[in-house]
Amino acid sequence: MNSERIQAFSRALIFLGLVLVSTVMASGIASILGSLVFGESVDIGLGGELPTSVSAWWQLHFQNLISQAVGFGGAVWMARMIWNRAVPVGLVVTPGSVAPLSLLLVFLFTLASGPIVGASYELNVALIPEGGPFESMFKPMEDMLEALTSFMVTAGGARRVVVILSVAALPAIFEELAFRGVLQPLLIKATGKAWVGIAIASVLFSAIHFQFYGFLPRVLLGLLFGWLAYRSGSILPGIVAHFFNNAAAAITLWFTGSMTEDLFAIDSWSVLLSAVLTAGLVLAYDRALKRRENLHF
Repeated sequence: MNSERIQAFSRALIFLGLVLVSTVMASGIASILGSLVFGESVDIGLGGELPTSVSAWWQLHFQNLISQAVGFGGAVWMARMIWNRAVPVGLVVTPGSVAPLSLLLVFLFTLASGPIVGASYELNVALIPEGGPFESMFKPMEDMLEALTSFMVTAGGARRVVVILSVAALPAIFEELAFRGVLQPLLIKATGKAWVGIAIASVLFSAIHFQFYGFLPRVLLGLLFGWLAYRSGSILPGIVAHFFNNAAAAITLWFTGSMTEDLFAIDSWSVLLSAVLTAGLVLAYDRALKRRENLHF
């Protein structure tokens, strides 16, 4: 391994450390500021009662803003300062990354991949045996986080705009900056292979959420966002896809009452159709980028 790859690997490890430290700090800051701004603290633990008040709803979204901006955004900012603005990568707008056709294709294949992601969730659940030690470890936390997220997303009228900004726009921006703007390029450089770097970044992206019943779906989404960033040279398409995915989850809850409920049946035919459509739309996106790139030569 040459010196550049060693440096990239060490920076990837340092950045993961920065993410862990900044997310812990963000949690503390969010709790303190939340209690100061709202006059009460929303502390949630396993087995405890979940909040139900409107004040708690606003405070949780306020805390989410702090967690995203200070947690992931803070880690990116520190890495940028430490490494003389070498990261994040992909802040530039590349040919085709913001073209209407390209963005439409991003939306379509994010939508088309829904049954594949849904099937991976069902597989993920099946891989954790009922009544086993893993279920006893993961299920209580999973149930609590799902109930908390459902509470945050449940809203009507103008408050739904807050939901979309909080659960879709903020994570799309700050998580893509961290994982596809900093970590993925470092891992690609460290491993010398794009697909390996994208895969490792996707696994870490999923693991950092600490929701293991949705581990596989989040890995698949990470692969999608990672490929978009790598292929386009910009993190913008991944931000758009990330936003569409999270917004779709919120909209699903508004229509079905559950974020894990599917708007359509998932069977072998729907998954096969999803795979064919997704592959076709990905190829169409790749061709659209090539046309745009050729125009700039």
